[in-house]
Amino acid sequence: MDSIFLVDTTGRQEFNGEQQQKKIVYNKELLLTESDAHSEEDEEQNEGAVELFGLKLNSKEVLDVVNSLPDRKKPVSKVAKQLEDLCEKVESAVENSSKPKVVPRKRVTELNHDAPHLDLRQENLESNMKRTKQALNPGLEQAHALPTVGKRQQPIINRAERSKTKGKGWFNLPATEITDEMRNELKIVQMRSVLNPKQFYKKNDLKSLPKFFQIGTVLPSHLDHYQEKKSKKKQSLVNELLEDESFQKFNKRKFNEVIKRTDKYAYRKNLKKMKKLKKNK
Repeated sequence: MDSIFLVDTTGRQEFNGEQQQKKIVYNKELLLTESDAHSEEDEEQNEGAVELFGLKLNSKEVLDVVNSLPDRKKPVSKVAKQLEDLCEKVESAVENSSKPKVVPRKRVTELNHDAPHLDLRQENLESNMKRTKQALNPGLEQAHALPTVGKRQQPIINRAERSKTKGKGWFNLPATEITDEMRNELKIVQMRSVLNPKQFYKKNDLKSLPKFFQIGTVLPSHLDHYQEKKSKKKQSLVNELLEDESFQKFNKRKFNEVIKRTDKYAYRKNLKKMKKLKKNK
């Protein structure tokens, strides 16, 4: 126990006929008057006080009363229960969808079935297997071994098969067989700048004929049949150009220009030949 010493500076007032107005309240740690202690308690109580319509209510007391009351929850309806069950099923389905399901496979054959005549079924299966082998490879039974390909011969075969198509970038476009009519049409397409000099065309990338190509047909609408000038058209480009009058006039004019140009150079060539002959003499 720690000793505490108090000094009374005011003295006892009971002898003077005066009542003691203040009583000293002391503790081990604090020395406070009774009035100061009551004032602090009032402040703590007024901190949670709220005024409603002229009434002062302490929030702490209200919370204590509310907590002391029993919990009264509303009964859950059937619809709410069904909705909760649905939500749980949906969540479980989403979780299971991400996981791959492995289903064990069952090998079902005719021999697995229970039947009294299993030997007959086995013989029928063996005979059917032999027939399929003979149909695919008729000389397979007489051969001593399966045909094999050497290491050097296999890349040659692969290269030959690869050259038959353009490749995956062109959707395996096959090489078409070129006929005489098709060759003439390809040459006309390459000479398109001469056929229509008023229109500008790019230069051809290849001088030779292409190996991989396809020719399509344009299907006009049925309404254009009555508006067209030429109801009957030729199937090839060569026949259409031969029947075109403007194309024939253009070809004749160009042909005459070429002949005149060659005649001028022909006279010069003859003179050069005569001079060479004179020198050699």
